This record gives sequence, structure tokens and C-alpha cells, in this order.
Amino acid sequence: MQSLPSSHKALVRTIAKQSARATPTTLKRPQFMPEALNSLPYDPALWAEAVAWQQECGVFDTLTAAPVDAIALRAAAKARPEVAKDTASRPESREEAPATTWATTSAPPVAPASAPAANAAPKPVAKTAPQAANQHGRRGLEAVADIAEAEKLAAACDSLEALQAAVEAFDGCLLKDTASSTVFADGQDQTDILVIGEAPGADEDRQGKPFVGRSGQMLDDMMGHVGLSRDTNFRITNIVFWRPPGNRKPNAGEIALCWPFSKRHIELVAPKVILAVGGLSAQTLIDPNLRITRERGKWREFSVGEQTIPVLPTLHPAYLLRQPVNKRQAWEDLLILKDFLRSGETP
Repeated sequence: MQSLPSSHKALVRTIAKQSARATPTTLKRPQFMPEALNSLPYDPALWAEAVAWQQECGVFDTLTAAPVDAIALRAAAKARPEVAKDTASRPESREEAPATTWATTSAPPVAPASAPAANAAPKPVAKTAPQAANQHGRRGLEAVADIAEAEKLAAACDSLEALQAAVEAFDGCLLKDTASSTVFADGQDQTDILVIGEAPGADEDRQGKPFVGRSGQMLDDMMGHVGLSRDTNFRITNIVFWRPPGNRKPNAGEIALCWPFSKRHIELVAPKVILAVGGLSAQTLIDPNLRITRERGKWREFSVGEQTIPVLPTLHPAYLLRQPVNKRQAWEDLLILKDFLRSGETP
């Protein structure tokens, strides 16, 4: 093989250098999320204001059990007399429906047999119930008012019985419209251990008690192996008090509406330790960016009023039913809890 000319060799070396500089391993990744953003506190009021701004821009919640035909809903709203007067000042869409002409119809419209008198009073229009498919869409400003009302009601409760009655009477969370019952708590009123889960499931919704399905039975068995029982040793509740449709994960708005009651619940029980069961519970109590698979078994703290309560995050039994290989990690967490109850000190 003949050797390349010197000019060709220089060209090959130039191409090789450019290729080396363009490899992904030599590129420096920009840091779009600094650590300061990951340590922001969870503030329901700020979330509600953000949702209000987004919905003013036309963004709405679509996490429903069935798809929503927004075009049909807008057309039905325009057809109602009570909202027709608002369409000119606040149009729903930039495009108007094409006008119906005689040429596009198969036959001309038939006049009614007897026309109403000119001075006849118009018949009242019956108000229709909101569409079930769109029942979880709400204005952000309404959510702000509902959160403020929840905080006011929770602060006025001086006992667990009064708090449960306030939760059952609260209508600000739309999950209540689709749930069969309010799932508040179960177990001892005054106890050293408060177990906080995520949200009720189908079995909990039917019986009105938290953790009574398959995951609840597993949790009772796990706690029983370390000498604990909800009948004598601990109290159990959830972050959200009503079952989300289809057992979906509660969204930030639903958590914010239930949080004032959950926070007051912790303050009234005044436990020595909180067992946060599941990622949603740990994120609400500790840090919204917490990864439960990484932070489980590590002691954290939760402050309410003048109390600072140790919190131990652990895996949810529903997750263990899907991933039985991780049961060993949950068992290690319960042994950590048992050591704390024996010594009264966190490592």
C-alpha cells in the first residue's frame, strides 16, 4: 500500500481531532437544576396560585377517570342562556362554528304549531349537574379559598372527634364526590406511634377504615412481628381521606386540600414517632423530592407547632406485593423502629 501524501495526512489528523472533540464523553453537561431548587419547602398556597395562573392561560386538569371532550363542553356552555351573555366578552375559542345555510340542510325547518305570545314570561332554565368526567377540574382561585377554609376548620378542632367531624363535613376536595365514605383513621387515639399512608383504596372506601385491604393485612402482619398492633399500640391514617378514582395517585391539589387536617391530626395525637408508609407520605411530610427507595430506613424530622417528631420512611405494602424481593428492606425498617421504641433515641 502506498503511503498518503503529507497534505492528506494533515487532513486526516484534523478530522480525527474534530471527531474527538465532538464525542459525548468530552461534552460538559449543563446543570439546569441547582441544589437550591431541590430544597424548596412544600407550600400549598403557592401551588394553588401557580395553578390559578396556569388555568388563566387555558391549562386545566385532565386527570379524570374518563376522557373529557372540551369542545363539546364549551358548545354546551354557549347554548345555555345564563352563560350566553358572557361569550362576547370572554370567548372560549378563536374559531367560530360555520353558519348553517338553507343549502346545507335537507329540508327547511318546520315552524311550531303555536308560537308563544310576545309578552309571555320565559320559562326558567333548570340548572344541570356538572359533567362527571370533568368533576376534578376546578379553578385555582377556588382551591386557594378551599385551602384557607380547611386551615380555619382544622385550627378550630381541639379533639380528634371534632377533627374527624370537620373532615367529614368538608366539601372542598372533589374526591369526596366520587368516594363512598370518608376514611379518617383507625387504632388508638393517644399513642406513641402514628402510621401515615397515602390514600384509601377500594376496600378502605367500602369499609371507611384505612389499610383494611391486602396491603393493610400485610402491614398488620409486619407490625405484629415486631410486637405492635393497631388495637393496642399505634394509630393509622392517610395523607388523603377519600379514594381517588381508579386508585390513581392523588395530585398536588388534593393533597393540599387535605393537608391542614392531616397536620392538625399529627398535632393532636402528638406521637413520639411517625412511620411514613410510601413515597407520597414521605414526600409530604419530609421533602417533595424524596426518593423512597433511597431514603427508606433513614431518620428524618417533622415539625408542627412546638413539636419535632422523628419520621421513619418505609416502603408501602402495596409496593411490596408487586415487588416481594424488597420485603427484606421493609423488615429492616421495622427493626429500626423497634430499636427506637426500646431506647427512645435515633442513631
